[in-house]
Amino acid sequence: MQPEVLSGLIGFGGALVGGAASFGGVWLTLSHQRKLAREARLAEIGQEAADTALNELISLGEFLEAVRGEVATMRTDESAEYLDTVFGHMERVQRAVARIPDPELRDRVRTLLLVMRKFRAAGVRHLFAVSWLAELADELTDLLSAYIRSDPLPPLSERTGAKQQRAIQHELAQRRRFELMEDPDPANVDPREEDDTSSPSAG
Repeated sequence: MQPEVLSGLIGFGGALVGGAASFGGVWLTLSHQRKLAREARLAEIGQEAADTALNELISLGEFLEAVRGEVATMRTDESAEYLDTVFGHMERVQRAVARIPDPELRDRVRTLLLVMRKFRAAGVRHLFAVSWLAELADELTDLLSAYIRSDPLPPLSERTGAKQQRAIQHELAQRRRFELMEDPDPANVDPREEDDTSSPSAG
């Protein structure tokens, strides 16, 4: 093969390799940019959802503070109208947090909302239930605030851990009472207090 032809083939092969490398570099750059854009978009969605949930919790805390005296003497085995507002805030928090891309945060919020629904374990009066709900709303507020600041999520407080255990014990006691009754009628239990897929021991 003549040197001129060989030189031409080598040059052509080098151009092909160089072109492929250049194309590969462009593809990797575009792929990385798409990944960064997706992460930025998810972070933006998470921040917006966390802001929405946080505003709901702040409103819930203010409402509970206002209603505390009005329901103080009511028994927790009685239905109370204020719970409609409470559950409304909780449901909106749950819907907002479902859009947050952080699975640990979603699980933590879901667990705390479930414990909130077990407010009857707080005591025989709605005064205790309101305190139970307000304290858990505060814990959720701290949790979401940390997420919004991009801080590490705070650990579960001892106070909330104690509520989880108390809710479990209360539920077991309720079941034993129903088992001893010939015709149990839990009609006074609001179905929104229950979660078909989990229990306070989850998480």
